[in-house]
Amino acid sequence: MIQLGEAWISVERREAFRDGAPVRLGSRAFDILESLLAAPNRLVTKEELIDAAWPDTVVEENNLQVQISTLRKALGLDRDLLETVSRRGYRLNLVHSVPCGPAAVVTATTAAPGMADVHVIDDEPAVRAALVRQLRAAGISAVGYASAEAFMQACTFDAPGCLLLDVRLSEGSGFDLQQELARRDAPFPILFMTGYGTIELSVRAMKAGAEGFLTKPIGEAQLLDAVREAMSRARLRHAQSLQLASLRSCFATLSERERQVFLGLIAGQLNKEIAVRLGLQEVTVKVHKKHVMTKLGARTLVDLVRVGRALELISDPAPYVQTA
Repeated sequence: MIQLGEAWISVERREAFRDGAPVRLGSRAFDILESLLAAPNRLVTKEELIDAAWPDTVVEENNLQVQISTLRKALGLDRDLLETVSRRGYRLNLVHSVPCGPAAVVTATTAAPGMADVHVIDDEPAVRAALVRQLRAAGISAVGYASAEAFMQACTFDAPGCLLLDVRLSEGSGFDLQQELARRDAPFPILFMTGYGTIELSVRAMKAGAEGFLTKPIGEAQLLDAVREAMSRARLRHAQSLQLASLRSCFATLSERERQVFLGLIAGQLNKEIAVRLGLQEVTVKVHKKHVMTKLGARTLVDLVRVGRALELISDPAPYVQTA
């Protein structure tokens, strides 16, 4: 999976998701997107893109412009990420660090080699192999594990994924692994499986935060529908996790005084009120405020309030934000 801003792209399956929901892209738009992804950070000429989307067909240049506009609108790509190079073509600017700010995830990242969309954990070899084979046949990347320990040793949590997890394992239970993942704040949706489904088990799983509860043998349509829905949630959770990690990292760069000014700003205090509270000159508060906004990647005070909410420094947005 490739992340572009708020969107996740699967080139292999020609699928796109934004905020966890599928995005419908026409075949022409996806052909253009695929060509741009194949040449990151490089100018791709108009002629190259037209040839990719309309091979052996003569079309007007405005057709390309319409498709580029569709990509930007559907995937939420700003002009810095999908750049127009005047009179020449377009460039997809993929950077590899996560910036700060309320829209922190605006870069493109790819899953680490060997990472899977679905992690199948079942101690029955035949069942495990059959599920992995079934998922792969549907174009879904899947890897099987014989135990929770094997999964924990192999998985790095660097890419979005979901678990098909058997409730009853020879070593421990699926609920034990669920608790461990919750302790680590791992954003992996879990689909529990069991050959002995009961209402009690189902209720327990859902109360603990499971995405679903499947009873073996699992029908193909039910399996694929459940997995695809779980993966949509997984991509959204992964993006949110990256964003929160970035915000925490940026917040950690603030000095003690800058944090004090930041807390005053998100509480709706005026610069002069913060100055009196901290025993500073108002001009000094303004300097600290500028540093805070730069370090947190915020353009407005409203952006700072959003950062404060994301970091759980405030529970609700301020009724208004002073601008003085």
